[in-house]
Amino acid sequence: MDLFGTRELQELLRVESTPCISLFAPMERVTALAHQNPVRFRNLLRQAQERLERSGVRPHTIEELLAPAQALLEDELFWLYQGDGLAVFAAPEFFRTYRVPLRLSEELAIGERFVVTPLLPLLLHNGQFWVLALEKYRVRLFLGGPSGLSEVDPAHLPSSLREALQVDQPDIVVQYRTALRVGQGRTHMATHGHGFGREDIKRMVLEYYRVVDRAFRELAAEHPFPLVLAGVEYLVSLYREVNSYPRMLAEAVPGSPETHPLHQLFEHARQLVLQWAQQERRRWLEQYYELRGKSVKATEELTTIVLGAAEGRVEVLFIAEGAQLWGTVDWQRRAVEVSSADTPGAVDLVNEAAVQTLLHRGTVLNVAAQELPDAASMAALLRY
Repeated sequence: MDLFGTRELQELLRVESTPCISLFAPMERVTALAHQNPVRFRNLLRQAQERLERSGVRPHTIEELLAPAQALLEDELFWLYQGDGLAVFAAPEFFRTYRVPLRLSEELAIGERFVVTPLLPLLLHNGQFWVLALEKYRVRLFLGGPSGLSEVDPAHLPSSLREALQVDQPDIVVQYRTALRVGQGRTHMATHGHGFGREDIKRMVLEYYRVVDRAFRELAAEHPFPLVLAGVEYLVSLYREVNSYPRMLAEAVPGSPETHPLHQLFEHARQLVLQWAQQERRRWLEQYYELRGKSVKATEELTTIVLGAAEGRVEVLFIAEGAQLWGTVDWQRRAVEVSSADTPGAVDLVNEAAVQTLLHRGTVLNVAAQELPDAASMAALLRY
């Protein structure tokens, strides 16, 4: 599973070389259906080649553009580890793939910039979340999305107490090695031979969890999704003692994670995240209506929202579910006008505002249409 957050979104939107090719396809995780994955992708590549040829792109240029994508078809390991959707972006001297926990529709787009709209659900308030599965001597990290959980590469975290502390599992061996600094650039390993009691083990597990917390905080710095803990009450309480990540949920998935099939772990964690997101949404909406009519920081005025999002002024953007509003933006005149989708230069203003809000580290919330005033497509809380 590949991480996709605002950093990756920024990278895609910074690409200026053309043509920009965006490919999206649903993926099958079930082994019996997995053979369909490269077949779907090969068909999309064939369509991309045909469209590039029709648009007059030189054969040599087409070959160079699609070469990294064609090479994927020969990578058996890549197709063994898929999420629910695959997104591929190719441009001159640029190529990225994202295996995501989101069921994507098959889609091909070629233009002057990458299409990112199919991936936006991952970046909404509850689009993705972390699940940290706690055992006494090891942890596993999962990334969750709208349609499932996938384990994150263990290289991101010290997956075992042995690896983190250079200590043997205390239930088996009573040797605890610690690194003592004895001079510049030199360390000495001291071995303690006493037996392990309950307090010794607790102290070691706490130290291991501190190491995990530091590594996770670094990983999540650019991907600040909510974190759900999963584990027995004792281990969950130990981890809470050392946690420094601000978006850890108050509720946890109870019981040993190893007793939960992956789909059950996902459903339980997802319900906790949905409850958390509903509480957060309610809190933001209450703040919006409290300020509406009293402060310029609460607005549903279209021009203010679209321009404010691009300027980093939008703290929270509320989007009516399914909303789509086409229009044009004149940045020099600071004017936004609603138009039809076939108007030259028209963009989906809702999508534009959402992307810009996310790029400036704002929060984007999907809400029911009736929760917004006057049948508005969008409303916003502004930072200033």
